[in-house]
Formats: sequence, structure tokens, C-alpha cells
Amino acid sequence: MKGKLILILLLIAAIIPPTAAYLLVPSSGSPTVGVEKIYNTRLQLGQTIIVNVTVSDVPSIIACLVNVAFDPSVLKVTTGDPGGYNLFGTRYGIYEGSFFRRSTNDTMFLLNGVNNNKGSISAIYDGINPAGISSSGSGVIASINFTCVNATTNTAINMTGESILLNTPTTEIQHQAVDGFVTADAAPGVWTQLWFQATSGVIIGEVVVVVLGVFATRRWWRSRVEEESKESAEVEDLFK
Repeated sequence: MKGKLILILLLIAAIIPPTAAYLLVPSSGSPTVGVEKIYNTRLQLGQTIIVNVTVSDVPSIIACLVNVAFDPSVLKVTTGDPGGYNLFGTRYGIYEGSFFRRSTNDTMFLLNGVNNNKGSISAIYDGINPAGISSSGSGVIASINFTCVNATTNTAINMTGESILLNTPTTEIQHQAVDGFVTADAAPGVWTQLWFQATSGVIIGEVVVVVLGVFATRRWWRSRVEEESKESAEVEDLFK
């Protein structure tokens, strides 16, 4: 009985580590377009921060369009940088990211409008011009430089309206929009994040594997005992 218990514990020990590893290592998911989350930052009056608009786990795409909203009582898009986006004579601190430029320098980066009074940035567009070229994976579509106009510990920077991912001029890719924020709080631990990302199906599957493993081990042990009993009986018969 003691030997059987040891075998069962060894089997469970062999199965549990891969389960923990799955929960600890991020897995690629469905395509997302989102605003960066910034932790450990307590906003002070006049402070500037860079917030990235990103794509993650996207297949081959040629263009992306997003809309962003922020709290105008806390933030405004920084102006006056000579290298910023020129919109109707005003230079806004909005810059093209590196995602598409990894594939080609021939890209188109456009911005429809910025309203610092209402807290909106409309139609940030980034795309590839040459046909037959695309980008995939994860990266930055645009970087936005904000200036704090009112000290705070938390503020949201959200995706608004409809965001678009294209893999041809007429074909859209389904994706999830992910809102961002700036907060003085510390980032959650990796285990906490990934534990809640794990699906119940995976957990149930691992439990089933453990149960089946225990069942198989018990059958193996029982057959081994029966064989040993049979061998002992045969040896005893030889000496009769």
C-alpha cells in the first residue's frame, strides 16, 4: 500500500509542474488593439508621459485605425514639438510607431483630429503603401505624448468608436479592443494575471489527466501484484 501511494504521488508531481508552467508563461491569444497600461506613475502638474497604442498577436495586416479618448481635466495632448504631427498648423505630440515600419519604410501615417477640450483623438491611421507587404505579431502603432494638467493618481485612456484591422484593402480582421490607464498602483503579479487568464477548460483537462493517470497507475500496480503472486505460486509448486 505504501509503494502504491508513492507511485501515485510521483505521477501527480510529474503532471502538476507542466500545469503551473502553462499558467506562468503567457500564451498567444486572439488579435487585440489597445492602449498601453502604465503602472507606478503618480501624475504631477506639467509632467509629460508617452502612451503607446499597440497591436498584439495579429496575423498578417496592412493597416490599423483607432480612436482614443482621455480625461481633458487631467491630460492634454502635448503640442509644440517640431517633430510632432502637423494638423492644421499645430504640431501635436503624436508619432508613428515601429510596427509597420519593420516591414517597409513606405508607410502612411494619418491623423484626423485632436480635441484637447473634449479629450479625443480621432482616426489615428497607420498602414503600408506597397502591395504584397504586411506585418504580423505585436508592436506599437502610434505613440502619444500627454501633458498632465491636473495632478492625480489614476486616469483612463480608452479606445472609442470602432477600431479597424485590415489584411487587404477590403477585409477586416476581428479583434478585441483593450482600454488603457495611468495609475500610481503597482502592476499585478504575473501569477495573478495569468491565473485568471487560464480557461476553466484547461484546468478541467488537467484534472482529468491526473484522474486518468491515477487510475492507470492503480491498474498497473494491481497487475504487477497479480503477476508477482502468480510467480510466487509457480516457485512454490516447483519445490513441492
